[in-house]
Order: sequence, then C-alpha cells, then structure tokens
Amino acid sequence: MRGQPWMETLLTSIALAVAAIPEGLPAVVTVTLALGMQRMAKQRAIVKKLAAVETLGSTTVICSDKTGTLTLNQMTARAAFYRGRRLTVSGEGYGATGTIAGEDGGPVGDLEDLLVPAALCNESRIRNGALIGDPTEGALLALAAKGGVDAQTLAEHRPRIAEVPFDSAHKFMATFHHHGEVVRMYVKGAPDVLLGRSEAWLGPDGAADLDETARARLIAENEALARQAMRVLAVAGKDIPAQAFDPGGELMDHCEGWVFQGLVGIMDPPRPEARDAIALCNRACIQVKMITGDHRATAAAIARDLGLTGEVLDGRELDALSEEALGARIDQVSVFARVAPEHKVRIRPPAQARGHVVAMTGDGSTTPRR
Repeated sequence: MRGQPWMETLLTSIALAVAAIPEGLPAVVTVTLALGMQRMAKQRAIVKKLAAVETLGSTTVICSDKTGTLTLNQMTARAAFYRGRRLTVSGEGYGATGTIAGEDGGPVGDLEDLLVPAALCNESRIRNGALIGDPTEGALLALAAKGGVDAQTLAEHRPRIAEVPFDSAHKFMATFHHHGEVVRMYVKGAPDVLLGRSEAWLGPDGAADLDETARARLIAENEALARQAMRVLAVAGKDIPAQAFDPGGELMDHCEGWVFQGLVGIMDPPRPEARDAIALCNRACIQVKMITGDHRATAAAIARDLGLTGEVLDGRELDALSEEALGARIDQVSVFARVAPEHKVRIRPPAQARGHVVAMTGDGSTTPRR
C-alpha cells in the first residue's frame, strides 16, 4: 500500500517476524544457508556443511595450487638446451608427431644423452596416444618419441635394477640400468638441484668440467626458459662399475658426481577461465595467491599471464622469515614458488592473524578456514 518493492517488503516482514519470535531465527538461518547451498550446487560446487556457506561468503584470501588448477595440466616439451645449443620442439599432445630442431636452423646431431634419460627415468607410459601417468613425464616421453626413441623398447634392452623415487625433499628421481660392463644411472629433476650435485657437463665437445663459466651459462639458460613460462627439468647421469653397485644398498650414496646432460622446457598453458576467475576475485577484493613448486621465474611468468600482480616469494625466503615477518608481507605476496608441502601449512596462519578468511584450493578440494 505504501508503494515499497515486493522484495523489500518481504525482507522487512521476515525481520519483524524474527524480532517478534526469536525462536524462529535458527530456522530462518538454516533455510537461508540451504538456499545458498542449492545455488552453489547449480554452479557445480558441493558443500557438505551448511556453516561452510557463510565462511565461503566471507573469504578474503584464496591460496591456489598451480598445476591443473590455474593451468591446464597438459604438458608439452617446447624447448631444450643440449651440448651448448638451444633446441625447439614442435607438435602437440603425447604423440610422436613433431620435430626437434636447432634454434639456429642447423642439424641437431645425436640426441641420445638428452632423450634416453627422459625415456628411462620415467614412471609413465603412452598407449595409442593416451598418457598413463604423470603429465610432466608424459611430455618427456613424447619428446623422446619425436627424437626416435621408443621408451618401451629401450627399457627392454636396458632393464631397470634399482631406483631413487622422486621426493619433494631432494627434488629429483634416479634410475639404475644394466649397460654392458657398467650400471648407468639416469637422473631427472630440478635444474638447480642437479647442478649442485654434478661435477661435469655435456658441452659442445663432450663431457667437460663444470667450472664457474659453464655453471653460469646453464643457470642463465634455465632462467631464460623459465621466463618463457616453462617448467624446466634437467637430466643427468653417470656410469658406475657393475662390481661396485649393490641394488639393495644405500642408493643415495651414488647421488653426486653426475654429468649434467641437458635442460628441457615444458609448457603448461594457463586455463582461460582462471584469468576470468582471478579478475572477478580482484573486483570482489579477494586476494588470490598462487602456490607452486615451480622455479621462481616460471611461476612469475605464469602469474603475469593469469593477471596476478605482487611479490614473488620462494621456499628458501619463506624459511628465513619469522611468523611476524611473513604476516607483515603476506598482503603484498601473490606467488609462492619452489615450495614444499610443509610451506603450505605456514602460509595460512599469518594471513588469518591479519583477519583474513583463507580458502585453500587445489586437487579438487577447497577448505575455507577462519
């Protein structure tokens, strides 16, 4: 009768009813949260607890994994550095279609010492163009196939007799294979870690001492690939006399004195919808922080593509900060790179201490916490 909108009248009526009968408040709140759950379910978000709807609505910081969450998790090798030369790789997916060519246009020569470790130090397999296993390892298998190396046939001729599984603590994987009179060790992992454990490198003229000049060049090539938003893996190896090797012994004793053999740059494109989601969060004054184990430069390049702005903090810097110091910087940091699983636990409390409601997302789950 007073000309007020119907929605405003309805809300006023509910408010008056709650004020007149307080016992009805829990029922009204429950119905409201249930409606929120229904709306979220239509957006393909399932919430198990009603109270979580309110917490999600209060979120001010979202910490997100990168691979498979902000990116497509469709790994493809795009570049390499081998024997002092930059190489380019063509082709999509996990098939053998594509080529490996010199960036300078010249012939690539023998790629065995780059491709064999990529094929054998690997837990994944490709069957009829479909990957069974980890996408990063799939990219290495596809790279090997483009260079004419069949991983299955190679494994039959050089059987694996022992392995050091990948672990986030040491950031590499190593396998051991019979090869004539020696046991050949193949390694793949983080370039900085492999450089630290290598004493030689494979240069234009073969194996040479890994002096400061060579080390600086390899670090520069790693940085150059990372700045192109590529995840960079290194491969290395060494020969061990067969009589000096015990498959049941302490394998980590062999994890030094390697020959650094090459770098592979792998592209994992950002999800187009992730850019839109981050932009929407920015408009809603919600901070988005990317957490990844990738190299600092790689993480920064992908963050720029996704529209994330702010400082980049890596795992070593995070270890050096106290809880209070991290809290003072937390609002300025948008990317946490080269992190281990335990670092994720450290990131949340300083943000909460500043009054943020933090959501951790990745691997198909989101956990909001006050």
